[in-house]
Amino acid sequence: MILAACSLLAPQNQTITLEGAEREAVLEYAAPMGENLINGLITRDYPTFSKDFDTTMKKGMDEAAFEKLLTTLTDKLGEYQSHEISQVLQDEKYTIVIYRLKYEKDNLVTMRIVFNREEPHLISGLWFDSPELRKK
Repeated sequence: MILAACSLLAPQNQTITLEGAEREAVLEYAAPMGENLINGLITRDYPTFSKDFDTTMKKGMDEAAFEKLLTTLTDKLGEYQSHEISQVLQDEKYTIVIYRLKYEKDNLVTMRIVFNREEPHLISGLWFDSPELRKK
């Protein structure tokens, strides 16, 4: 699993799955930020990728870390093909949007983007996981 920056959800927080109007309200801000991040990955453009990061995330995922992430994703997964939002979760401090990504070599890639619940809802965490990424 690839971890980008640090935003840990406290184990005592209860995470719930958002549905309906609550889910849509979150996606109004989260989906455009997720699209920026994904477009930055696809075009290999760090300013677009990191546009909506909070200060901690920018420190944890600088341009050098971004280049390393791109190399890992390309080497292990091949070319990006598509994505869709699969789940929206929330706890007391964070909102988590989980994407399913399809790549040339693996269509079981999950990307978890963690947003601060407080305005302006910046990205504070990012994780990628898939069977191919877990291979040594």
